[in-house]
Amino acid sequence: MVSDLIENINTFITIWFVFPAILILGGYLTYKLRCIQLTKVSLSAKMLFAPSGNREGNITPFQAVSAVLAGNLGTGNISGMAVALTCGGPGALVWMWIMAFLGSAIQYANCLLGTKFRVRNSQGEFSGGPMFYLRDGLKSKTLAYLFCIFTIFAAFTVGNLVQIHSIVLPLETAGYNPLHVGIVLAGVVAIVILGGIERFARVAASIVPFKAFLYLGCAGAILFLNASKLPEVFFLLFTTAQSSEAMVSGFLGFMTVKAITTGFGRGLFATDAGTGIVPILQATAQTESPVMTGINALLAPVVTMLVCTATALVLLVTGAWQTGLESTNMVTYAFESGLGASFGKYIVIVSLVLFAYTTVLAWACCMDKSVEFLLGRSAILPLRLIFILFVPVGTLLHVSIVWALADVCISLMLLVNLIGIVRLIHTVINDTNAHFEPVSIKEII
Repeated sequence: MVSDLIENINTFITIWFVFPAILILGGYLTYKLRCIQLTKVSLSAKMLFAPSGNREGNITPFQAVSAVLAGNLGTGNISGMAVALTCGGPGALVWMWIMAFLGSAIQYANCLLGTKFRVRNSQGEFSGGPMFYLRDGLKSKTLAYLFCIFTIFAAFTVGNLVQIHSIVLPLETAGYNPLHVGIVLAGVVAIVILGGIERFARVAASIVPFKAFLYLGCAGAILFLNASKLPEVFFLLFTTAQSSEAMVSGFLGFMTVKAITTGFGRGLFATDAGTGIVPILQATAQTESPVMTGINALLAPVVTMLVCTATALVLLVTGAWQTGLESTNMVTYAFESGLGASFGKYIVIVSLVLFAYTTVLAWACCMDKSVEFLLGRSAILPLRLIFILFVPVGTLLHVSIVWALADVCISLMLLVNLIGIVRLIHTVINDTNAHFEPVSIKEII
């Protein structure tokens, strides 16, 4: 009952606010910035290993992208895709692609503004993100404080409970005690987050490439073995993304609503495009200008959606999405049957543990910055300890309630953040145009 109420609230927010906001703002930025998410993505890749020179910042561009992917490549890419296909059908993936494309332009604007208004604290650590451009750019302390409050709540739901719950499902099936798993995870989370963002960035730069290649390699093998089914799967994706009855009547049909809300919800959860956590992480990076910080952030959504798409296609070609299994268990079944061997299950479990672990760390860092903004540095350690103690709680909650709460928190963060971007949009456009020569439409084509 409670989860249904929360889900209805989130559906209302998504359909009437999030969906049009992403379409309008993302579309406008894509047009005004000349498809920057496509034309500059190669530059984003080149920046990863560029020498630091005289650029100011606490972490390297590669560490910054790894930190972002540590947050993006979480359970939203694995168990989240199972939830998306179960609730919204295959068409949910199409809406995720749309959201990710338009959201990338918003993410660029996020990171530009987050760095433009960043500050350096007494320890020499840079802090930036929506709370700073809402306060200093938009001159609204109220919105800045609201964003921080929503971020803290999201850190406990999206960044903690959801991640831990998704780890526990397959491990419990394998015979491990959920509470014991939660206690162990709390310990390994504590080791990193108590060391601050620089320790987290080093850990992320070590784990992220490994976990991405491991997961994508196995998913690619399954798709290669089932290549004959891919044309049928892609046909299914696009035919289920809309309801003919809804188009005729002028109203969204039930399946269309589910495809849109689930696709956008999972897309937001997986890529964090526009929610505001990416600029918090990117604002600590070494950079020559706010524009280049925005460019540095363009690669992460591409990698994230590649992983999401690979997961969805594996679930579809193996028929796992119709088995009635829930969340992570659906994905483990898909990999086990797709690879034709029991070790497929362990590939998912290892990947999930790594994905979820780094996501917990990323959200903990974002929580730190929000707590520091609201209450000062003295409040960071107590909140970190509470965050660590919450880890075992994720092993006890029901999946539908956890996911519903996570979606609401993400949507609220996005709505507050978008207010700042809309009001400061000319700053984004002017700074970008001043940095780059305008791109012609021929270059885009």
